[in-house]
Amino acid sequence: MDINTIEKETITTVGVVIPVEWEENGRPVAFAIASYEEKEYLIDLRTKMGKKLAAIEKQKIRVTGTLGRVVKKRRVISVKSFERFLPDANA
Repeated sequence: MDINTIEKETITTVGVVIPVEWEENGRPVAFAIASYEEKEYLIDLRTKMGKKLAAIEKQKIRVTGTLGRVVKKRRVISVKSFERFLPDANA
């Protein structure tokens, strides 16, 4: 996939927020959405919604956003909206 030919597309996906890059002291500095379709989307932390989403790692979420450039083999998602799924009381 040539970076100059990537077209932006809007997607909605369900997955979990995971850290993907850390500082030397172990603090996470980059996050991705690990989707149930077995794809990872790097969260654009330059946006307010991206920062909010990164703060709720390891929870099931539904995200809508725009896919853009590729960084370290992952498409970057600019988050437009997200919702958390509440834990199932019967589980």
